[in-house]
Amino acid sequence: MAHIDVFKGWAESIRQDIDGYKALLESPKADDHSRKLAGAALLYMVSRMDLIPDWNEGIGVIDDVMVLRVCAQLTQGHERGTLPTNADVALDRMANEGDKIKEFLGGAIYDKLKSYCAKLGDTTVRGRTPVQLMGDESLRKALYVELEDELKKSVPIVVNDPVDAELRLKAYLTHKLQ
Repeated sequence: MAHIDVFKGWAESIRQDIDGYKALLESPKADDHSRKLAGAALLYMVSRMDLIPDWNEGIGVIDDVMVLRVCAQLTQGHERGTLPTNADVALDRMANEGDKIKEFLGGAIYDKLKSYCAKLGDTTVRGRTPVQLMGDESLRKALYVELEDELKKSVPIVVNDPVDAELRLKAYLTHKLQ
């Protein structure tokens, strides 16, 4: 199976993935590192400054599902607290799927993506930081409304030429992750 087909498949679980991150963000027993990454991953989903613009045909949402997986990997080994089973399962699944990204991009670009994701914790998106989300329920609720809007707007990923899509995906990420 082509990598692009695997990545497309990830978009089908995006709602569960987002719900897993919401549970982690709100977990009082999770450590700050994990909660900050959860906030960062969710903010990335509504950010206009994606690595790959969402309008980019066929691959615009792929960076979103990749960032979700790399952020899940970055929470491993940190305290996530007691999460609902479905959230725990989603986060573990995403972390495991992150290995496919490394396989696709190669170690050097993957390491840059991982570094990029780690820095998202200090990024402001639409006037909010992950740390602010951790402490402010009203900011979280506003973000959740925006996420719901994004999910409603998202269109199915259509890839007519998997080889071309993979080349464009790799080129975009290589260029953006200097």
